[in-house]
Amino acid sequence: MSSGVPSGFVDCEGELEMNMTMSDLLSSMIFSVEMKTLIEKVHAERVPFSLMCNLLANFKKLPTVWQFHFLPLFCRENGYLGTFFHAHEFLFLSPLEYVDGIPPYAVTTEKPNKLFTDKEREVLFLALHRLNSKEIARRLNIGTRTTDHHLNIIYEKADVHSACQLRAFCKSQGFERYIPSEFIHKGRGFVEMGGIA
Repeated sequence: MSSGVPSGFVDCEGELEMNMTMSDLLSSMIFSVEMKTLIEKVHAERVPFSLMCNLLANFKKLPTVWQFHFLPLFCRENGYLGTFFHAHEFLFLSPLEYVDGIPPYAVTTEKPNKLFTDKEREVLFLALHRLNSKEIARRLNIGTRTTDHHLNIIYEKADVHSACQLRAFCKSQGFERYIPSEFIHKGRGFVEMGGIA
């Protein structure tokens, strides 16, 4: 396993092998409870699955969201051989960004700044994706008035007066690459590993 792609293998006995790239990626959590639980899941369930987690690629970068894919391997004679797995940064690209020629980029759950509360960041994320107050309220299971209240505070804190100005502010602060981890948790396998939130 000398590939530059982070990859590894859990054999039928539950023993873990990985290449240096994966070892570097998982260095902070090799002996963690989360890692032990994950290996037990792989060994016990023996089914394909994927999960996403927040990890540091190296010490110079902010944590980014990584997607892991697990693929069990079988042969007729011996049954289950083990599970191969690999990882890649979770990349994002909207159709408009594709049309504009912007390359895919990694997203992060690292908060760009401390200006907004967690709930305000959730409202802001949805507002940046052009959802109206009713749609935001429905997704967050809050009232429309509460949503409008959050939006007013967001506009005030950002010192902007229009949606266009808000989008420009957010781009300058790195919010276009930010996704609240609560949204990744919904409907997807997301694991907080290594104590990184």
